[in-house]
Amino acid sequence: MLETLAPLDRRAQRSRDAILEALFALMLERGYERLTIQNLIDRAGVGRATFYAHFQSKEELLAASIGRLRGWLEQAGRARDEPLGFTLPFFQHLASHRRIYEMTVARESESSVERHVRQMLAELVRQDLRQRHASITGARLDLATHYVVGALWSSFIWWMESEKPLSPEDLNTQFQRLCFPGLDVAVAA
Repeated sequence: MLETLAPLDRRAQRSRDAILEALFALMLERGYERLTIQNLIDRAGVGRATFYAHFQSKEELLAASIGRLRGWLEQAGRARDEPLGFTLPFFQHLASHRRIYEMTVARESESSVERHVRQMLAELVRQDLRQRHASITGARLDLATHYVVGALWSSFIWWMESEKPLSPEDLNTQFQRLCFPGLDVAVAA
């Protein structure tokens, strides 16, 4: 019986991966808001029932994709072992996937991707602040999180719109130089 479950699990994982890859490819072509589940299943080469076996909606698929990014950023941030260590890997990710962000975040009609990415950033920042500054809680933690995410998002938008963008490393250095003085005050209060 175990032998029959393993191939199904691998097949299910291949289908899930194909759907996630289709999302990425279609977002490059169409943005997020304009793509449909039919577009996704056609590109992934799966049936509608297979899609719905993995995801209840296009929104849930986007959340899963952002969740994969979050997992990677958490791992990369832990490897750096510094405050907000995930920011450099985030900027490097953006640099290597600039086109997809131009197709989604830069367009005013593309609010879903921005909402998911900002939520992911808020979760990563909050997690980092809790680990490094146990004394900051409640409203102070909420405000500090909002402050850092706002600064991070503003840096990202500036970078995407800049004609002569900095390298991810230089952007991260500038972001941290701008962000940490205010964050240090909030943590010390």
